[in-house]
Amino acid sequence: MKTLKIANLKIVAAGETTGRICYVLYPVDIPSDRIEEAAKSYGVTMAVITGMDWNNDLTPWPAAGEPPGSPDFRGEAGAFLSLLTDRVLPEVERELNIPAGAERTLAGVSLSGLFTLWQWMINDTFHNIISLSGSFWYEGFAEWIKAHAVSNKSGRAYFLLGDQEAKTKVKAFQPVQTDTEEIVGYLHENGVDDFFELVPGNHYQYGGQRLNRALAWMFRRPD
Repeated sequence: MKTLKIANLKIVAAGETTGRICYVLYPVDIPSDRIEEAAKSYGVTMAVITGMDWNNDLTPWPAAGEPPGSPDFRGEAGAFLSLLTDRVLPEVERELNIPAGAERTLAGVSLSGLFTLWQWMINDTFHNIISLSGSFWYEGFAEWIKAHAVSNKSGRAYFLLGDQEAKTKVKAFQPVQTDTEEIVGYLHENGVDDFFELVPGNHYQYGGQRLNRALAWMFRRPD
């Protein structure tokens, strides 16, 4: 187990040095024993990143804050992506002795789930992505995805959403299931190796179980 501090970020990493590393953008600390257990169970180096400015570092462009009355989103994902690719990944992988050419996976939940897909559409740093309850309701996001050509992605994409999420009282969040289904369908039609699960619960429920479900699909699925 290693803990690194880079800029405003905290990175907790565990697992044997392998040719696969999974970065998880998470809103809160994950207990170290769970990180170690996941690394051992799935045969992948795990690196959990916390400390980002959640509402601003992970949003792709400025938008009105939601729920109503919340501060506006500043849309600083571009700068955050540069921090990840230019500083975080090189330092983490040097510290962990990750071999050159390792397969990288990026996992996120909620707004970081939005970020995982956004960056995948414009960047090839991460081979695979996992988006749990991705905030695909974000203003203009579904339209942006469908207006972009999907590059030749050889990796995998896993998506999960709770079946109660679209029943929220927050009007802006209500299209999330329709938007997710449309986005996943668009990716699938354009050759992406994807999987989408609608599971019980709302946006905040069963976080650990959902992450484990995603990791099992991503790293235990036969090639």
